[in-house]
Amino acid sequence: MDLLNASIEISTAPEDVREKFLDFSQIPTYHPNGFFKSLGPAIPNKPLEPGDKMHNVLEGMTFDPIFLENSPTCFRWLGSLPGIFSGEHIFRFEPSIATHGGTTFVQEEKFTGILAFLMGDGFVARSIGLREKTKRGWESYNRDLKTWCERSKKGN
Repeated sequence: MDLLNASIEISTAPEDVREKFLDFSQIPTYHPNGFFKSLGPAIPNKPLEPGDKMHNVLEGMTFDPIFLENSPTCFRWLGSLPGIFSGEHIFRFEPSIATHGGTTFVQEEKFTGILAFLMGDGFVARSIGLREKTKRGWESYNRDLKTWCERSKKGN
């Protein structure tokens, strides 16, 4: 298993960050040229329930993962080519230790399967560059979400 993560401090309460995050229709507004193009249910306007398919468009990739969880602290899905490559993507909304009243927003993905090494730290993986490209994409998204949440907070 290979693990990748990226986190950021947001000076907005976890429940407010989560609310902004879940407003998937706004991704083009606050992350217009970013890594995540669209996220959401495969059936438009249908509330996601565990086991439902999502339809996600990322920079250079479209896929339909299985939705796993939407709790006050976590949103996660599983994208998979069984046995070959799977990624459990997790977004966490944690009360910040560093920012009073804020959120530590975390993206994390656990990669498994025979091709999981492509997201690792080995020579072949570094040569291909998927891990670094993905991490940069996540960090860009995190910064854009932070800016949107903090601007919205000031506007209230």
